[in-house]
Amino acid sequence: MGLSTFIELGKTAAQGKQAMDSFNPQTATALGKKAATAPLKVWENIPRWVVRGLQLLLGLIVVALYGHRVDADRKAGNAQVAEWVFGVAVASMSCITAVVFALAAPLGAVSDKFKTYRLFAWDVVLFVLWIILFGVMGMIFLKRDDGLDYKGASTSTMKKVVWLDLVNSILWMASGVYGFVKKFLGAKVDSVGGRVAGRLFGKKAQPAKEVYEV
Repeated sequence: MGLSTFIELGKTAAQGKQAMDSFNPQTATALGKKAATAPLKVWENIPRWVVRGLQLLLGLIVVALYGHRVDADRKAGNAQVAEWVFGVAVASMSCITAVVFALAAPLGAVSDKFKTYRLFAWDVVLFVLWIILFGVMGMIFLKRDDGLDYKGASTSTMKKVVWLDLVNSILWMASGVYGFVKKFLGAKVDSVGGRVAGRLFGKKAQPAKEVYEV
């Protein structure tokens, strides 16, 4: 081990001391808080994307089933049945909304204008429309014998579609409730998360020293 080796070791030690001297505990705490809360934001988005995906998938199924009856009546030259048209309209609006809201979700980090939870009222409107559709179709098919068709539609098939209508209504109710909570209680929830992160990464206050009179 030569003199040059000792010189290099000395330089390394000096650099290490300089790095320790420049260490800022407050910066480290801030980075720790950000690292702790970032995964929470990611996990918050995942259920939203799952719900939007289910809304799109089930909406497309309903569009196909009710749309088949609309197309069959068109080809046969029959008058359009209001129930099928209403079902296609509700499901189509739901599919479009699910796609638009899902695509806009990542942009919420750029601007508050793209935070789709602020439009929770539209989710509630779609929930109401799905409930109306479920009620109308339920009254027609749920108590009807499977062998009795209704305006060319298989009763046994439509009974399954009725329950899909109910599932869709539940999904839109869930997204509407989430949007309402996020809009009006989101600040409180975020502040609680901030306090938790602060307790995990912040400095504990030093207890005041007691002064005794002699």
